[in-house]
Order: sequence, then C-alpha cells, then structure tokens
Amino acid sequence: MRSVLFVVVLAVSSCYAQFARDSHAIEVSGDAEVRVVPDEVTVFFGVENRNKDISTAVAQNNASVKQLISAIRNVGVEPADIQTDYFHVDIAYVPNQGSVVDYYVVTKQVQVVLKKVAKFEDLLNAGLRAGANHLDGIEFRTTELRKYRDEARALAAKAAVEKAKGLADAAGLKVGKPLSLSSYSYGGGSSYVFWSGYGYPYGYRSAGVSPSQNVVQNAAGKNTESSQGSISLGKISVTASVAMTFQIQQ
Repeated sequence: MRSVLFVVVLAVSSCYAQFARDSHAIEVSGDAEVRVVPDEVTVFFGVENRNKDISTAVAQNNASVKQLISAIRNVGVEPADIQTDYFHVDIAYVPNQGSVVDYYVVTKQVQVVLKKVAKFEDLLNAGLRAGANHLDGIEFRTTELRKYRDEARALAAKAAVEKAKGLADAAGLKVGKPLSLSSYSYGGGSSYVFWSGYGYPYGYRSAGVSPSQNVVQNAAGKNTESSQGSISLGKISVTASVAMTFQIQQ
C-alpha cells in the first residue's frame, strides 16, 4: 500500500477579530492551508530541428518526435495521455542580406500526462535522451482538489471557533452559538508549474509554502506515489478562509 504524507497548516488571522455592532456578538475569521504532494504530472517536451531545406527540417522533426513518443510509451504512459500540443515553423534570414533564407526552424511540443508520479524522473531522462531538446514546462497537479478544499474549509471553521473561544476567555466571557458563517475565499490551486523555456533545467522549484502560523498536523493520503529519484515533487498549497459571528454570554 502506497501512502503519502501531507501537511495541514491552520493559520488564524490576527487582524480580523472584533466585537460586532451588537455588543453581545463577536466576529472572527479563520484560515487553513492544506499541503499535498501531487498525484499527477504533465511534462511539455519540445523538439526543434534546423535545416536549410524546409522539407528536410520537417522530416527530421517528424522522425525525432516519433522517437520521442516511442520512448515515452516505453516508460508506461498510455497513448491517450500523449499529444502534440504545438507546431511551429520559423525562418532565419542571412544577416544583412534582406530576405535571403539562411535556414528553417521546425518545432513541435509534445504534452505528456504522467499518472504514475514515481516514474517522473524516468520520463524526463527518457524524453531528453530520445531527442527532446527543449523542456518547456512541468505542471504538478492534484486530482482531488475538491476534497482538499472541503478539508481546508472545515479546518478554517475550526480555527475560527478556537479563536473566538480564546478571545472570549481572555475577556472573561463565554462563546455562545454561532449567529452567522460564511466561506469568503479559496486560495492555492490544483497545480503549480515550472516553465523553463529552453534546455534541461538544473533545478526544479517546489510549490511556494508559507511558514506555519499556528498548528501543524500530519495525516496520511491515499492513492498517491512519490518520486523515487533525486527530484522532489514539492507540495501543492490549497487554502480556505471563513468568517463567523458568535453570540457572547456574560
């Protein structure tokens, strides 16, 4: 059984807490962040060929892309998860000679969706060795965004309740039943992206992660593999915020 660890961070807003216009109520906000290791990776390989003859450049590019796709298939990627995402032909002219063609540049981009993230590094190595000479982008995703948003919202509500109780205790009061509740924002997303432009990137950025502000708690995920190579997949940040108004009792 494979499992992955994700980190939940509760961050209670320090600037949004006040006694409401009704002197018997208090308004608070709560924020929560769920950090999860991605379970799907999309890689954008680029293949570029140059030749003075356009037909030759196209033929060379077709052959390189065919070789690239074969290598990707050998890693275990299904045909439905491979597609040609971009095709472009450019013309380079001889400097200072007007419209005299120097050579043609033929470029294709192949998009690959990898659902077995443990093979992420194998896919990169196979693609680059098979003829890809650009690594145009890498997108790390979670396919369970709704699940983690729901979890972040529930944790944000819990943080708001804890904050209201703490403020009331400090004032010598007691918190009664909630009078109103609203979920007013979501943050993070289902993915984070590395765009390299050209060539093989020597460093991979992980998801931007803010420091813990309140409570850090660990929990086990499911149906997720982690990369076994030297490249860390990082974590995706999914956040939620809620606002709550509570009745205050003497």
